[in-house]
Amino acid sequence: YTQALISAVPEPTTAPRKDRIPMIRIAIVEDDRHDAELLQDYLKRYERENSVHFQITVFTDGLDIISDYRAEYDIILLDIQMKHLDGMSTAEKIRKLDEDVIFIFITSTVQFAVQGYTVDALGYVLKPVPYLAFSQILHKAARQIEKKQNRFYLTLETDGGQLRLDTAQIYYIESQKHDILVQSEKGGFRTAGPLKRMEE
Repeated sequence: YTQALISAVPEPTTAPRKDRIPMIRIAIVEDDRHDAELLQDYLKRYERENSVHFQITVFTDGLDIISDYRAEYDIILLDIQMKHLDGMSTAEKIRKLDEDVIFIFITSTVQFAVQGYTVDALGYVLKPVPYLAFSQILHKAARQIEKKQNRFYLTLETDGGQLRLDTAQIYYIESQKHDILVQSEKGGFRTAGPLKRMEE
């Protein structure tokens, strides 16, 4: 079993409702300040044109986002070529913790982008990034997020960062002395605490 701490009870992903603008959480991982600002401008334009709201967090390198990864993003926009940890390696590390986050690669060359299938990336946009191509793939991502809105998740704290586990993948949860064992498709996880904590 992998040692873990359960930091949150299962909760639904952000779901679009008719009475409010849906929130989509986006991380930008880009080491070029100009490119990062351009992506933020595009996101603001997309918000205005499509009546959605983004919560945006910017990281300047892959190491920054994985150093204490929180499985809370819906979309991650990843530059492929970065100084310390490239976008592909970053995506591989994150995918081990979060199988539902959507990756969109921002790259200067198709050569690296085609490797995206290994981390189940939605796609890529070539630099210099045109707004039309960016908005089209962003729209595709937003539609995927809507389809996931009825899923529920259990959030576990692991040594590698925060793990988001779909409750549909959980086989069973049991109490063993003073620990809780969570057995799932991804393996087993152990955390301290009474089973009553899970029921809450």
